[in-house]
Amino acid sequence: MKMVLSQRQREELNKAVADYLSSNGYLNALEGLKKDADMPGEVERKYGGLLEKKWTSVIRLQKKVMELESKLSEAEKEFIEGAPTRAKRSPTEWIPRPPEKFCLAGHRAPVTKVIFHPVFSLAVSSSEDATIKVWDYETGEYERALKGHTDAVQDIAFDQSGKLLVSCSADMSVKTVGL
Repeated sequence: MKMVLSQRQREELNKAVADYLSSNGYLNALEGLKKDADMPGEVERKYGGLLEKKWTSVIRLQKKVMELESKLSEAEKEFIEGAPTRAKRSPTEWIPRPPEKFCLAGHRAPVTKVIFHPVFSLAVSSSEDATIKVWDYETGEYERALKGHTDAVQDIAFDQSGKLLVSCSADMSVKTVGL
C-alpha cells in the first residue's frame, strides 16, 4: 500500500522518525533509515519530539472521534424513536416541574392554545379574551398583542416557514397576519 503523502510531508515524517530513533538509542536503525531515505547529516532540532506529539494527537483525536460517533449514534436513535430517548428518562422528567423559568401573564381570560414559531424563539398564545399575544420564550419578554377578532380565538397556527400566522375565532372569522 502506497502512502499518500506529499514530498515535504514524507521528508518531515522521515526526520521525525530519525529523531525518535536517535533519542531512543536505535542507532543501527537510524543509520539504515538515513541511508534508505537519503538523509545526510544531523536531524534538525525542530523535529525533536515531533513524532511523539503527533502520536499522542492521533490517540486524542481517535478518542474524540469515538465520542462523537457515540453521540451521533444516540442522536440517530433519538431521531428514529422520536426525541428524546425515553428509555433514558423517567416519565417525571417528561413534564416540566417548578420552579418555572418565566411566567407569561397578560391574557384576561383562559388561554386556548400556545404554539412555538418554527424558526425564531417566539411563543404565541391565543385566548378567550379575543387576543393573540407574542412572547420571546428565551427571555420571557412580552413582544406584542394581535387584535382583530371580536370573540374568543379558538385556534392558531403558523405556516411551514413561520412567515404567516393564521387564527380562527368564535366570531366566525379566520384572520392571517405576517410576522
